[in-house]
Amino acid sequence: MVNTTLPANIGAAARAMKTMGLSHLTLVDPKTFPSPDATALAAGAANILDNVTIVKTLEEAIADCTLVFGTSARSRTIPWPLLDVRSATKLATDETSNGEIAIVFGREDRGLTNEELAQAQFHLTIPVNEEYGVLNVAAAIQVVCYELRMNALLKQDKPVQSNSNQKESTQQQMPLIGHMQWDEPLADQAMMQQFYPHLEAMLADIDFIDPKNPRLLPLRLRRLFGRVRLDRMEYNLLRGIFGRVQALSKGTWPPASMQNSVTPSGINDE
Repeated sequence: MVNTTLPANIGAAARAMKTMGLSHLTLVDPKTFPSPDATALAAGAANILDNVTIVKTLEEAIADCTLVFGTSARSRTIPWPLLDVRSATKLATDETSNGEIAIVFGREDRGLTNEELAQAQFHLTIPVNEEYGVLNVAAAIQVVCYELRMNALLKQDKPVQSNSNQKESTQQQMPLIGHMQWDEPLADQAMMQQFYPHLEAMLADIDFIDPKNPRLLPLRLRRLFGRVRLDRMEYNLLRGIFGRVQALSKGTWPPASMQNSVTPSGINDE
């Protein structure tokens, strides 16, 4: 929950979470917490409030996450991958073994900012009455928690199919990413928070972007890589490419030692 104003909403959110079997609540710069109002509304879920994590920024809150959903009821400057609550919670449930997952809720009066929403791979929406779509943040959290609970129960009831003729692999397999078996862990948000400034710096070095007037390019690049969801090997590969491009643009590659030892044909002078 980001910058929550009313402590009662924090307490109601804790109660909603506990009734659906969830326990990890993070507060980003809440206006008032702890508070007797939060404790009163939490009812029997005071243990969730006792163990709440409080941070100053959204970046801190999602640093260890590999999948982030930002809740939104409004259309944005550019289209973003958007899932309704049922589809989003199914994806979240399917990917619990891939890493930490965050569902981010905004302020009571204005939700999440565009900058905050840009840090999510997906936006999550709750289909509400178009004539009256005013949903309290704690009520929205209850809806999302319920859908998470239902997806978890359905997943537990699903029969596991096995192939008796298939030999068990000695190499540990990574869990599913979407519908694909993957071989590398995903890059988390702490890594991606270093990735985007490096990407923009590289584009500025080759005069592809004006850092003083980047327009929507950084946002579109965030949308692109958020949709792709890099694994850690891909992340390191691209960071290496960015560094090499920067070195070439500044004339610092290849190093002098390499230039002296290699002829234009690539054969050592010796």
